[in-house]
Parts: sequence; structure tokens; C-alpha cells
Amino acid sequence: MTNNRLARFLSTIGISISLASPALAGQVLFKDVNIFNGTSNKLITGQDVLVEGETIASIGRNLSAGEGAVVIDGGGKTLMPGLIDGHAHVMINQNFNVVETNMDLTDMSYNATIVMKRFLMDGFTTVRDMGGPTFGLARAIDQGRVLGPRLYPSGGFISQTSGHGDFRDRADPGFSINDAGDLSNFERMGIGNVADGVPEVLKATRLNLRNGATQIKIMGGGGGSSRFDPIDTTQYSQAEICAIVEAAADWGTYVGAHTFNDRAVGRLLDCGVKSFEHGFFISEKTMKRMAKEGAYMVPQMWGISPDLARNPLMPADKIPMVKALGEAYRDFGRNLLKNGVKVVFASDYVGAFSDAERARRYEIWWRTQTFDSNFEVLKQMTSTAGELMALSGPRNPYKAGKLGVVQEGAYADLLLVDGNPLEDISVIGGTTQWFDADPEFKLIPTIQIVMKGGNIYRNEIDGRLSEAAISFPEMKYHGIIGDYIPAN
Repeated sequence: MTNNRLARFLSTIGISISLASPALAGQVLFKDVNIFNGTSNKLITGQDVLVEGETIASIGRNLSAGEGAVVIDGGGKTLMPGLIDGHAHVMINQNFNVVETNMDLTDMSYNATIVMKRFLMDGFTTVRDMGGPTFGLARAIDQGRVLGPRLYPSGGFISQTSGHGDFRDRADPGFSINDAGDLSNFERMGIGNVADGVPEVLKATRLNLRNGATQIKIMGGGGGSSRFDPIDTTQYSQAEICAIVEAAADWGTYVGAHTFNDRAVGRLLDCGVKSFEHGFFISEKTMKRMAKEGAYMVPQMWGISPDLARNPLMPADKIPMVKALGEAYRDFGRNLLKNGVKVVFASDYVGAFSDAERARRYEIWWRTQTFDSNFEVLKQMTSTAGELMALSGPRNPYKAGKLGVVQEGAYADLLLVDGNPLEDISVIGGTTQWFDADPEFKLIPTIQIVMKGGNIYRNEIDGRLSEAAISFPEMKYHGIIGDYIPAN
């Protein structure tokens, strides 16, 4: 008895279950849709799209499908690629101090299953995790045991002592290099690794690769959320960085680095780092070099938003600095584009569910202001992000098709939305409401269908679809329970 037949049988005797083991996707035919393909600043109108298995088989007019196919009347709605978040931390699903002092792996792992489900229902079909113990979560999603997007894990980020990943408290051991047991809970739980010198950084890199990392994440400079490393600092020596990059290249993949300033980015580029996270304070000269060398910038742009000062978690003494930085670097996004740098969307998802999700939706809208173009932001969330995912080469777990585009042979990771995101970014969730939003998280009402790998996980059009087309029940948000539940 198949899983879906079993579920139907049990429902007839009053037992309701939600099975996460996916059935084989069959044919799904979208009729009469306008396509945003991820690369063109226009909609291709009046098209049909045939999905077979996990990829797109045909695009054109008046297409037909075989017997038993699911046919969806798009009614002129927009079919577009599933969204990609290029920088998230799905296992860091509470504020840092709570994770460090009052959570263990069980708490984080359970919360992460909810985070991933919400990502998918919000239209994100791929997430690159840039620091955290997500290897088992990625396996569970791929095996159909947990509902969520495709996941590209980095494993524990790699940081020097006193670096952005050194989260020890002042009272923790570590005042002497001879102290024993000087590990933060971040390290014990695999969120990060503090490593110094070439042998140690090689070991940390190889451990992540052994566990299934698709790319490596290092801390190349200071940050705002770490207490003991000023944001202007440069971290890791050239010898250490080059050793990490070479070890990753030996496995056919690349290194991404947390960094902010010219000095750090220059050193990282010298060693062949390909992905730069944040980077707000770099000059146009450095931007030109990044573009020439084919590097990607992955900034969470809300980090220089004037609304950041309204964050209730922001210490009062830091608000003047936040406002000054936002003003000084307000043209950062425009300068990246002017100098030809490839930019990828990043929410930098950290924290409790609804707060982080509202910040993510604000990030979508804020980018349309800083890059002056819905189209540019949509590319950052689709085709350009798909290019970055592919840099994992042989470590890429998803090789059957391209990500972030609507074209024949690409993965059938698709959204059907009621509206044109090139004209109105709110149809995929972009909003000016960050801290003033309704505290209850809600689905984006304009997203009608979420498909990943040919399977429909959210359906606001036809109700329950055929066994061949779905692997999970359609989900709806239940305000009292505070989570997604089967629609029927």
C-alpha cells in the first residue's frame, strides 16, 4: 500500500496523518501563464509549461499532457522560479544569547524543521545555510522526512580566536592558551569552529567536507553581533585563508567569507574566495576587482537600513553608529551594480520565527529601494543565486537541472503568483512593515502554488491534487496552533 493510499484508508476510519515521504512526481501542466524566467526584465505572456518528474519538460503554447496529468489553469497569473535565500542560519533559530545559554541541539533541530517548512510555504525552494549543524536536516529533507527547501549546508563556520565566530563569554576559560575546555556552546553544538594556524583550519575545513558541506564558510573580519571583535578588523592570515581555499578546491567546491572592509576582501580574493557575505564598507576599486574575478556579493541589505535603529534589540548606545553607517553607505547597492558585481539575495536568517520572517520580507522590499529595480532584486533571488549554488560543483547535491530559472531542463521549482512581481514586489512578500507588523505570521496571500521538484507543497487554487502530483498535504496556516497544518 502506498503512503497516500494508506493515508486515505486511515482517514476513512477517523485517523488523520501527514506523511512526509514523497510520491513520485508525475506530469503537471500549467496552462495560460505569464512567465518571469529569472533572467529577462519582462513577462513572457500566454504560455504553457509542462513539468515531468522533477524538471521542466516543455514551454510553449497549446501544450498537452498525458492521461492522468494534473492540469492547472493559470488564468494569466505569473509563473516564476522558486526563491533562493543565499545566506541563512536555520539552526540558529533564537537570539544568540538564548542559543548559547538555554538551548541544546534538540531544541534547535526541532525549531529548524518549523523554520524550513515556513521557508517553503513562503516561496523559498532553496536555502544556502552559512553556519550551523544542518547536515542531518539536509538529509532528512532530501529523503522526504522533513518538509523544506533544498538546503546547501556549510557546517560550522570557521573562525580564528577573537574572531566573529568566537562566542565565549568573558568568564569562560581561554585567558591562557593552556586552559582546557575553552569551548563555547556554539562550538560544542557544531554552529562554529574556532581554529588557529594552518593545521587547525585544515582540520576544521576537512571535517565540514567529511560531514557533507557543499561550500565552506569562514569569518574573514569582525562583526556587529560578536562582542569581542571590532567590525573593522581583518581576520585570518593569508596562509590560513589560502589553506582553507585549497582544501575546499581539492573537493571541487569554494569558500564564502564573512567580511566588511577592503583589506580583508583583498586578502580573501588573493586566495581565491568566491563568495563575500555583507561587505558594506568596501570601495569601488575593490568592487571592480570582485567583478573582474567573478566573485559574488551576498549582503543582507537591511544591515544599512535606516529602520535598523528601530530594532528593539538594538542597544541605545549603538543607534547613532547605525544611523551614521546607513547614511554613509546608502549607495552601496547601486555601486555594486555600477561596477558589475554579481549580487545574491540574503536574509541572514537568525532568530525567532516571526521576527526573522518579517525581517526577511522587509529585506525583499528594502532591496527594491537600494537597487532601484524589482527586476534586479528578482534576479538576486533566482537566476544569480542559482549560479552561486552551482559553484559547489561535484559537491552540489542537486545536479539534475538548473536552479532559479524557468527553462526547459531546469528544476521544476516554481511559484504561481497572482500579480506581476516586476511591477509589485509585494506579490512575493516584500513589505515595508518590519517592526510594526502584525505579530502573527501569515502566508503571503498572492502566492497560489509552491512547487519543488515537480511536487506541489502549497496549493491555493484547486484544493487537494492527484496522488501523482503531491508528496505532502497542502498546508494552511492555523493562527491558534501557530503552525501550518494539512488543509483537509
